Amino acid sequence: MDIHDFSAFDPVLTDITDYVFNYDISSPHAWQRAKVALFDAVGCVLETLKRSPESCAIIGPVVEGTVVPNGFKLPGTTFQTDPVKGAFDLGTLIRYLDHNDAFPGSEWGHPSAGTPSVSMKVVLQAMIKAYEIQGCFQIQNAFNRLGIDHTILVRVASTAVVAHLVGCTERQTLAALSHAFIDAGPLRTFRQSPNTGPRKGWAAGDACMRAVQLALMAKNGQPGAPTVLTDPKWGFYAALMQGRQFELPRPFGSWVMENVFFKIHAAEGHAASAVEAALLLSKTLQNRHFDTGLEEAISHIRVRTQEPAMIIINKQGKLTNAADRDHCMQYMVAVVLLKGSMITSRDYHDDSPWASDTRVDVLRSKIEMLEDKQFTADYHSNTKRSAANALLVTLFHEERLPEVLVEYPSGHPWRRDTPELVKQKLEYNIQAWFNPERSWEIQRLIDMGVEEFGQLEVRAFVDKFAGGGSSAVSDNGEEAEVSESPLHNKILYEELMMTPGTDQVEQLDQPQVTSSGDYLNTAISGGSSAVAVDAGKELASLGEDTGADLENSRTVINTGDMVTVTSQVSATNGESLEQELHSSDQLFSPPRNGNDDRKQVQLIDTPGYTQQDSNAMSKNQDHVTSSAETYPVAMNGNLANGDTVNSSVPQETYFAAFPPGKSPHPSPYVSYGLPFTQACAKHVAETIHAPRVYILVSNSLSKNTNDLPRLHTAIDDRCGEDTVVGIRRGVKSHTFYSDILKIVQEAMTANANCFVTLGGGSLTDAAKVATLAMANNATTLADLESLYFDSPTLRDPILPATIPVLCIPTSLSAGEYTPIAGATNDTTQHKHSFQHLSIGPRLIILDPALTTATPLHIWLSTGVRAIDHCVESICSLQWSAQGNLTAAQGLRRLVPGLLRTKRDPGATGPRLECQLGALDAMLAPLSRVPMGASHGIGHQLGPLGVGHGETSCVLLPAVCKFNKHVNGEQQRVVMDTLWGKEIGGSGIMDGIWVKEMDLGDMLDALIKELGMPRSLRQVGLGREKWDVLAKGSLNDRWCKTNPVKLTDEGQVKQILALCE
Repeated sequence: MDIHDFSAFDPVLTDITDYVFNYDISSPHAWQRAKVALFDAVGCVLETLKRSPESCAIIGPVVEGTVVPNGFKLPGTTFQTDPVKGAFDLGTLIRYLDHNDAFPGSEWGHPSAGTPSVSMKVVLQAMIKAYEIQGCFQIQNAFNRLGIDHTILVRVASTAVVAHLVGCTERQTLAALSHAFIDAGPLRTFRQSPNTGPRKGWAAGDACMRAVQLALMAKNGQPGAPTVLTDPKWGFYAALMQGRQFELPRPFGSWVMENVFFKIHAAEGHAASAVEAALLLSKTLQNRHFDTGLEEAISHIRVRTQEPAMIIINKQGKLTNAADRDHCMQYMVAVVLLKGSMITSRDYHDDSPWASDTRVDVLRSKIEMLEDKQFTADYHSNTKRSAANALLVTLFHEERLPEVLVEYPSGHPWRRDTPELVKQKLEYNIQAWFNPERSWEIQRLIDMGVEEFGQLEVRAFVDKFAGGGSSAVSDNGEEAEVSESPLHNKILYEELMMTPGTDQVEQLDQPQVTSSGDYLNTAISGGSSAVAVDAGKELASLGEDTGADLENSRTVINTGDMVTVTSQVSATNGESLEQELHSSDQLFSPPRNGNDDRKQVQLIDTPGYTQQDSNAMSKNQDHVTSSAETYPVAMNGNLANGDTVNSSVPQETYFAAFPPGKSPHPSPYVSYGLPFTQACAKHVAETIHAPRVYILVSNSLSKNTNDLPRLHTAIDDRCGEDTVVGIRRGVKSHTFYSDILKIVQEAMTANANCFVTLGGGSLTDAAKVATLAMANNATTLADLESLYFDSPTLRDPILPATIPVLCIPTSLSAGEYTPIAGATNDTTQHKHSFQHLSIGPRLIILDPALTTATPLHIWLSTGVRAIDHCVESICSLQWSAQGNLTAAQGLRRLVPGLLRTKRDPGATGPRLECQLGALDAMLAPLSRVPMGASHGIGHQLGPLGVGHGETSCVLLPAVCKFNKHVNGEQQRVVMDTLWGKEIGGSGIMDGIWVKEMDLGDMLDALIKELGMPRSLRQVGLGREKWDVLAKGSLNDRWCKTNPVKLTDEGQVKQILALCE
């Protein structure tokens, strides 16, 4: 055999090489995630430098003080070494604390441990490909069953990409790869008792070092072993796998990077959901006030888990070092239960008080781990990919607490809060190591878009992280304190580590404690409706900007037989838009639709769809804010490649409302194309999986149409006769507290775990505030007063809402797209803004046919409200280019759509255009473009009985005239849009507008043409109300951001005078 013959090499080697050299990465999401993964890996380096003197003892040049010219600069240090030692050091620091990303499969691995250290120009591409090689091998090849450590895959994947990076030919790369397999091993004995030791912290670094060495040797002419795998006697398969061959269930692409699991908590990946479940249980246990210690009060803990956890982290007996402890699920669960907060890397150290606490050993001895076959199947399933653990605690008097199941822990790729959590973890690690000035410089790299970042020179990137930072420990042996810097969020990453994540809790009616998985069909992402009970620590929303009160706070947990925790993926609502919500960079945002041929799963917040030719989409489906996907209802989103779509079957269009990075909160999803009854029943069953639905319906729909019974019937037919557990018919406009409290009482009594709203914005606001109230046991007016965002009695912390909301809007107020709600105090008549990332609707269903029952004046006036969003966005002195584009698109849809609806109220096409235009109108405000006085003064009109939309009809033209002398250029942008071919040029405004008009005049003429009120008197407000209006307006934040800042009551009255 000619060892230089390319074709002689084993097919697995040639497939890897062909992929590395020739595959074009075309998935935008993969590139985005690669940047996240890169920075997460660097953040782990800094964290290790900060927290681990042990790792610091094995990095740096072999000969102390050596500086290699043009060598590798190790991030966070002054070391400059040769590339081989540099690869060891970098891989070790990324991996040492077991806090870097991971990818599950038959083998659990950490792709970032093989991050290339010899080049940065194409490092993102190299990372995607290294992750893909390692991940595809992991899916169905369990090296741990052979006694081989998974870092063999770090060596193989890194060898392939490093060979390419250092300029090897394809033949040389094949040679290097063959040597990576010849090395075989290492044995995984260093991960298993009694030999567990610190090697597991540097095993990945060792693999990286060898990969670089092999690549350089191959480049210098070392030949390979073509049949290293398949030789019948001496090959890898024969010698180590009993003749079995590798199973690669999918071709190499970019799927692994798109689905990598990021570590948020310092827990081994298979235990991440277990420690979150333990944290939830700790709240209940701490509230019980046992006469004995917790370790004595508990008689038994059963942990149902997956097979990999049984192999990797199921340990009994003495734990001799940190490496033993951080791979022992029993230790992790025991520590979390005892300390009442999330486990951290410090808790594994030999000098940690928990390492020598006898209570931990007592609890460990009472923890029984059992494999749940369904958990194992779901763990390996590409359409489930859960990492489930369920904890059942039995107390000393044989009382069983509700079993707590967590399927998708923080950091899971399907968790919407994952990108923001990774970003906060990174920022914390940067701030903990570098000074504020350097931190700001690195922050600018983080904020770069992928394209700009990809053009960055390697030297510029590396230099940003070069040089030393804080010492790992202070002079007195204590960990150094993190200095405050402008980068700190209101909650620091340490506080995030105290909580299990933005989870949803649900109690199952029927216990399933002996079943291996039947309950999974009903365990859902719906929320708890139980009364909150006092607890010792906070179950707060990870990623939410509220601090954690670790002494006096409360959590939500049900009494009953099962509590299920799944990931929260809320988003959306509110007439006023909070500008202080944390904004995620585009690269740290939720995943977009992938471009490979895999089936997307209908699970929690990621419903199924398949891709089809965009040409098949109608004009209406070509939505400006997202690329929508369509699929036949009958196929339930699983249309196979090559199948055709029957045009006679209703088609659903389903998409994320906002592109990644364009909103400071997770995007809700939007569905249209199906009758609302069919769409709602489908998503209640398949997306939200809710067995107890509470419906809020408008008075007009419940009294004047059969829409409510149709919806009720559709849900019952699809989900079961007892699914609808409550109905609320109507709430007063502007959502008064009294209505909310009635809803809370009814929903809690019915144990509802999903709200469906059928009607306008007031219903949506009521549902959102009700979910927050239920999570915080707010059952009185005073309780509600403690939940709005600027309340003088604001609770700290506020627990996240856990009940998903599904909205079927019948107006155009579009509040359902933001995580904010307005509600009015019955006593004071003041309207307040409730803002929490957890309260927004999960899904918005648009059905233009349904809206034909909406009174025309409400439809048209709320449409003007949407126009108001567009106009004040463009006219803001803080306008943005992207905001102007979407606002202009909104105007091009709304203005003609409203006029055509006025002239033909039964036409559904213009109504759908209006609904999509209202969505467009929301993007600019959500991109932090502040509104103006039309919104600000309008907030004061609402509690006086003026409808949402009518406030804009009255105020917007007057506000434009008032501001004209300072934002005339921006008003011209709006006018140019209105005069464009889609509106003015279409003839629809002939005879209504003339060229001499300014923007105020044009809006006045448009609103009059729609038949809407144009004066304060027309909405029943005389001058006797002006003092109250003027005083209240000065306190509204939108009046403070008006182009002409409103600083005295006289200015407000000038605007009111223009509205007479």
